[in-house]
Amino acid sequence: MKRKLLIIILLAIIMLPSCQRNKYSGMHIDSEDVEGYVQTYTVIADSYKDFLLYIDTHNVVDTNEIKDYPSLMYLLGRNGFLDVEYFMYVHGKLHPVVNAIAAHPDEERYPGLGTADSAFMETMEAGEREYRKYLDDSTLDEDKKAFYRNCISQIETTKVDLFNKQEKNKAWLSLIRGEISGDLQLSDNDIMLLTNLERDIPKL
Repeated sequence: MKRKLLIIILLAIIMLPSCQRNKYSGMHIDSEDVEGYVQTYTVIADSYKDFLLYIDTHNVVDTNEIKDYPSLMYLLGRNGFLDVEYFMYVHGKLHPVVNAIAAHPDEERYPGLGTADSAFMETMEAGEREYRKYLDDSTLDEDKKAFYRNCISQIETTKVDLFNKQEKNKAWLSLIRGEISGDLQLSDNDIMLLTNLERDIPKL
């Protein structure tokens, strides 16, 4: 009986690190996690490089070994991470995506573009319509007509440039999404946020 009890205790001790390591296993990564990861990683890469080394070389966390643990926990908590293990889990899922992004330095992408550009496109088109109305006014002198024609030309050039960049972003998103393995589901904006991160923090 004592021997069986001892075996059970030893198995429990052996299994404990595994339980800790898989605390968040299978948890869905959502856009809030991605945004929090990007915001957190930007600071960590600048001020907590030792922590990055720690989580890349340890499966089980010992908070006593983490330098500046209280201030680090404040940073993690402020960005939606309940504990170090949660950040490590998200890091384990998203870091390979950032590596995939870094593996294609020559592919054109424009991570600054987003949903706001749709509104910008609508504003430009509204402006173009307004300028064309002005051109229909027979009382305008040639200088003002030339001015409005120039405005329309600039708008058309900007629209073409924006459209081309959006098309390149579509190709970029398709490329990176094709390299995401497992059950990780990222939105277009998630991938672009990680693209921004890879650009701003070259050595991840």
